[in-house]
Amino acid sequence: MNAAPAIMDFPDRLSPMVVKELRQGLRTRLFGGVLLTLHMMLVLLTLMSGGAENAAVVSGWFDGIATLVLCIIMPLRGFSAVADELKSGTLDMLALTRLSAGRIIFGKWAAIASQSLLLMLSIMPYVVARFVFGGLDLFGEITALFYKWLIGVVIAAVIVALSTQRQFWLRAVVVFLPLMMGGCGAASFIMVSRMGGGMPPGTVFTVFTKSGGGSSTLLMGVGMAAWAIFFFLSLAATRIAPAASLLSVIKRSVNLVMLLSLLLLGWLTGSGADMSMMAAGVLSLLMMDALTERVNDVPSVYAAFYQRGWPGRVALWLLAPGWVTGLVYTALLVALVTVYVGWTRSVEEAKLVAVRAAGTWMIAALVQLFSTRKSRDLLPPFIIFWLFVNVVVATLGSLLLMPLAMRSNSAWFTCALPQLLPAGYAMAQPGDKAAFLDLGMLTACIWPAVLLIAAVFAWRHARGARQEGWRMIHGDQGGAAL
Repeated sequence: MNAAPAIMDFPDRLSPMVVKELRQGLRTRLFGGVLLTLHMMLVLLTLMSGGAENAAVVSGWFDGIATLVLCIIMPLRGFSAVADELKSGTLDMLALTRLSAGRIIFGKWAAIASQSLLLMLSIMPYVVARFVFGGLDLFGEITALFYKWLIGVVIAAVIVALSTQRQFWLRAVVVFLPLMMGGCGAASFIMVSRMGGGMPPGTVFTVFTKSGGGSSTLLMGVGMAAWAIFFFLSLAATRIAPAASLLSVIKRSVNLVMLLSLLLLGWLTGSGADMSMMAAGVLSLLMMDALTERVNDVPSVYAAFYQRGWPGRVALWLLAPGWVTGLVYTALLVALVTVYVGWTRSVEEAKLVAVRAAGTWMIAALVQLFSTRKSRDLLPPFIIFWLFVNVVVATLGSLLLMPLAMRSNSAWFTCALPQLLPAGYAMAQPGDKAAFLDLGMLTACIWPAVLLIAAVFAWRHARGARQEGWRMIHGDQGGAAL
């Protein structure tokens, strides 16, 4: 009698955190309900495609359902992925298993990405069936489906990073406000496209989901998505990592290499103007990350730098955990991007990049000026101040800007706030633009100066930890910590 076949389980090479989250995720009613509902609707749409010969309306419904599942429903499964662990106290038990913070966060994200991949693969037979009916670009549809999955796993990384915040209302605002704005924008786009007789050429959907850019666009998209996933997962891991962790060294090094790669790619391919704008957008994310780390007071963290001699002491100013070194790190990044934008585009746009960076320094300075500087995690107050300044204050400022623009007057009051200056500069009179931008640059410099003063006091406060770290390496052999 033959022995019963062995039940195949996940291989031991997989992280136990990934296996745990994947098992739990596949057993939930939500995943089963989404899978069943998705296939019922796709079967109906596939039959409709055969009768209508892949009409545009049916194809639109097919793409919409796939986008809804892969880019919204599945990523939202990570909404409370880490918050539930923090509230129930099970995160400390996971730490006892010698799983690092990075592996815990990666396991949460990888389980969502794997389930999304399973759904994407289950959709592909329907794409092939629609191709059989004719009038369909099979490679283009498969590429578009891959891009939907890729965008979905990036969104999942963002939501997992936000799930490290205990405040439910803060997570809800940050997640659902863009969804509402995006839904309104998508509805308006559909109405305009139908009134205009179709989708306008050159849209983001056409470029990034229909493989119009060829292999270079695909590689660029995959590369940027991989970095975005690393960035947000490392941002989340920093929030739950122990104080003695040196995660900031890896994180800031990778981010610096990525930014330099963007600038170098723009120079080698002759697309420096486009890459400079992309680098300016990436810069704001890097600044938010570096300026929301708490100043570290664990001596062993500084000892790891001191034991490497003078290169380690130099690296300490850029890579050591804490927003104080983050200020030096972001100043270097801003200088690199500003010079590059001025070289590839114009001096005026380089000044605007510096002003936008000053706006981020302004938010960090507000966090340090109020009692929020004592928070265990600086990211929630940073997000709250950012939402208040950029949504409330900037919206009110824009309302005041419109009457002046209608009377052809320059809105000089926008020079007082870095977030308002780009809009005010765009509507300023041609003869006032130079003076307008110079005044805005002058007022914007106030905020990094304020943050620098706060950084000096914070750095002096951590001097005892640095001295103890120095003695751990050098004993009483003279010299002193910085």
